Amino acid sequence: MPTALAVETHELTKRFRGKPADEQRSWADALVELAKRALHPPETRTVVDRVSLSVRRGEFFGIIGSNGAGKTTLLKMLACLLYPDAGRGTVNGHDILRQRNDVRRSVVIAKAGGWMSTLWQLSGWENLLFRARMCGLSRTEALERARYVVERLEIGDKASEHSWSWSAGEAQKFSLAMTFIARTPVVMLDEPTSHLDPHVSRLVREFVREDLNRQNGQTVIMSTHYLEEAELMCDRVAILREGVVLACDTPAALKRTYAPDPILELRVRRYAPEIGEAAKESLGIVELIEHFEDIATGHARLRPKWAGEPDAAMLINELGVRGVEVLSVGSTEPTLDDVYFRLAKEEAR
Repeated sequence: MPTALAVETHELTKRFRGKPADEQRSWADALVELAKRALHPPETRTVVDRVSLSVRRGEFFGIIGSNGAGKTTLLKMLACLLYPDAGRGTVNGHDILRQRNDVRRSVVIAKAGGWMSTLWQLSGWENLLFRARMCGLSRTEALERARYVVERLEIGDKASEHSWSWSAGEAQKFSLAMTFIARTPVVMLDEPTSHLDPHVSRLVREFVREDLNRQNGQTVIMSTHYLEEAELMCDRVAILREGVVLACDTPAALKRTYAPDPILELRVRRYAPEIGEAAKESLGIVELIEHFEDIATGHARLRPKWAGEPDAAMLINELGVRGVEVLSVGSTEPTLDDVYFRLAKEEAR
C-alpha cells in the first residue's frame, strides 16, 4: 500500500571539500586551484546539515533560502544525482540509497535555464516526442500530450528549432514541457523562474501550479530564493540557511509565529539601490527590502529592518537629504521576507 508521503528524510547530510567552484573562472585558474588542493587538502564544509523533512503526496512544497543555502544540493540527493554522507531518505516510497533506480523512475528534476533537459541534436518537437516514447507512450498519446504542452507554454513558434537558438525563457519552458511529458509522481524544480522576465515567470508559475500540481496531481518540490513566489505558490515551505532547516510550515503559520506584527513600509520616488546602501550604512539599518514599482522613476516600496528600535523619522530625513521623495509612510502585513529575516537573525545570535 503506497505511503501518504511522497518524500521523507531523516538527518540527511552532505559535505564537500573546499569552496564552491566558480563557474566563471578560466581553465588556468582551475589548474592553479587543483594544484593548491593537491598540496594543501581543503577543509570539509557541510552544505546540507541533518535535514529532516516530510512532503505529502500531491503537495506543493517549497525550499527557500539565499544562494548557497544548500537547496540545489538537497534536491540532487533526493533525485539520486548525489550520494548523501549521512542520514537517510525515501522518495515515492523508495530508499535513496538502496533503490536508486526506482527513485530515478519516480522523479524528474528541472534546473534553472533548462538547457540540460533537452538533447541539442534534436528540435523541440523531436525532444518532446522522444521523451514521450521513452516513457512508454503510444505515438498517438505522445503527439496529443506534446501538442497540448506546446500550446499551453506558448512555444509553438520555437518547437521546430534546436535548443541553441532558444532564449533562457524558451529553454526553461521546454524543460517544463519535458516534465509534463514524463508525468512522474514527483517533480523537482530548481529555481524555475530564475533570470526570466515577468511574463514568462508568470506563465511558468501558472503551468507548474495548475497543470503539474493540481491537474496531474504530481507532488512538486520547488527551490527558490524568491520568497514572494514561494508564498504565492506553496502549500508549505522549509526555510533553509547554511544547510540547516530553520522552520517548516505553511506560509500563514510561519508569519503568525515569527512575524505577527505589522511592518513599517515607505512608498518613495526618485529612489535608487545605491541610496539605500548609503542610508543603511549611515543609520545602522540591518536590511532594507526594496520592491520597485517603476525603476525608471524610482518608485518603490521600502521595508527597513533595524537591529534595535525602529526610527522612521531618521530614515525619512536621510532619504530626503539624498533627493528621495517619501510619498507615504504606513504599515503592511508581514511576508515570508520578514519571517526569513527574523529566523536568520535569531540563528546568527
